[in-house]
Amino acid sequence: MQRLALPFVIAALFLTSAIFAQRQSDAPREIGEVLLNDGTKSVSMKYSISAQRGHKGFSSTKEYFVFGDPKARIRTESKTPTIEFNADAAFNVESGVYIWRFDNHKDRREIRVAKGKNKDIHYSIPSDHVIATTLEEVGDGPNGTKRYRMKPKAPLGPGEYCLARSSDSCFDFGVD
Repeated sequence: MQRLALPFVIAALFLTSAIFAQRQSDAPREIGEVLLNDGTKSVSMKYSISAQRGHKGFSSTKEYFVFGDPKARIRTESKTPTIEFNADAAFNVESGVYIWRFDNHKDRREIRVAKGKNKDIHYSIPSDHVIATTLEEVGDGPNGTKRYRMKPKAPLGPGEYCLARSSDSCFDFGVD
């Protein structure tokens, strides 16, 4: 009797996990289907994930998120590109999605995400790296999401940028 029950239990567990996995994959992500529009074409943007680097001095600490290539693969010549994306309807887009500028080095791009002294560490992107933008809802997206359009308020200078909802992962692009 016990031999018959074990395969049944295994099959039931597998079926249950498959059903929940399907529900999770159908659930809307917080931000997705990101397109960079430069006025002449739209390019689908890919998610990039950073590595972490820290510097601890005698009394000060700094932490950085580092993106390995010196330039993003997606490039535009437009100084005022628009970015469209879908976001979960429950996600607070106005306080959770932003564009920031990388610090460029010959072998990498990075952004400081924390600094402090001793144990008093503050986590934030430097305010001079955060780009002022406008954000408008432009319609409904799939699976109950909303579609948004974000645009910088002022022209971007040449450099490397990122549409982000957190500092360790982003949709990166460059302005030439």
